[in-house]
Amino acid sequence: MKLLSLPNMLPHFFSFENKSNAYPLSNLLSTGAGILSNYFFSIRYVFERGKHSRRKEFVLFFSLSIITMFMSWGAFAFFHFFVNKPINFYFYTIGDIVFCKAAAIFAVSIINYIAKKKIVFSN
Repeated sequence: MKLLSLPNMLPHFFSFENKSNAYPLSNLLSTGAGILSNYFFSIRYVFERGKHSRRKEFVLFFSLSIITMFMSWGAFAFFHFFVNKPINFYFYTIGDIVFCKAAAIFAVSIINYIAKKKIVFSN
């Protein structure tokens, strides 16, 4: 076993952490780490602090991140309802799942930025 290899270590300690269950603990940890790092990078490089206290700002940021994560799943399902075959360009074929995921990420990223700018970091 590799030293500090979470995919190999977690199933050893947590029997539910496996491929058939879609690695729930790993997904939870990675989503939490992503939201936390996104918050600190947003404060440092993107937005200026708004009118809210740090605690309220973080709760709003975290809540919006969770809401937009669910919106991303919904947007993917919406796009995949209409685009369910690979898209064949003249020189390249892109899979329907890849296309729908990219479209959902693009749409939700714009919504995410605007919501955080207007709600969390507004003056």
